[in-house]
Amino acid sequence: MMNDVWEDLRFFAEHLRGLRVSESVALGAGGGFCVSTNNEFENWVYFPERVTDTDTVNMAAGFFRERGETFMWPVYDGGGEVLADGGLVRAGHLEAMSFDPSHAVTNRGNNAVTLRKIGREASGAWASCMWSAFAYGDGGPSREYCALVEALCDDGAMSLYVAELAGHDAGGFLLTDEPGLAGVYYFGVKPDFRRRGVASAMMSGICGLSGGKKIVLQATPSGVPFYEAFGFADLGAIEVYSTVADIF
Repeated sequence: MMNDVWEDLRFFAEHLRGLRVSESVALGAGGGFCVSTNNEFENWVYFPERVTDTDTVNMAAGFFRERGETFMWPVYDGGGEVLADGGLVRAGHLEAMSFDPSHAVTNRGNNAVTLRKIGREASGAWASCMWSAFAYGDGGPSREYCALVEALCDDGAMSLYVAELAGHDAGGFLLTDEPGLAGVYYFGVKPDFRRRGVASAMMSGICGLSGGKKIVLQATPSGVPFYEAFGFADLGAIEVYSTVADIF
């Protein structure tokens, strides 16, 4: 159900909000909030209900404008027209997807891939791997991004993993752990290791790590074919708004 994906997104955003590197502000009395991780990535607005007034939009936009940051505001149950009235633009969409790990085919992908859980002492390796996987920029991960990853390692409800192949870090992901759900974030493979069975091996490993919980994620359009081929159900689109037209 879409509500499972939305619940896990709330869980993820709440934990981002609690990191020592983050700043946040509440948006009214309805449980919404902005969270800045003080770097160029992972800045979110989470609003649990339909947005009904542009004052809320202006407050969120102002929070990030003061910091010079872009952000993502996901919406799936209407209200996008109010965000547009407040000056935001539709920056794309994510597909909500879910998978029952009891249906998984074991040992898919490259059997030579192994998964390594990352702690704070190795957070730089995960940061470098994902910086390359998502083509964030030249010259390696920024200081702010490394600080974010180190803080993520200290959160007991989120686990970071690197996939190793032939002695090299080939890809990675983050897994959330909440009652009944396992959420997948930052799922990516470095360019030199694509089409070598790394992504399938990582997802097969996630099925084991989930402990039988339903697996949920938000996929970019380019990632949907992979997840559908693995057996994920497409639950519908989550529209994403921001101050820029292309946030992905």
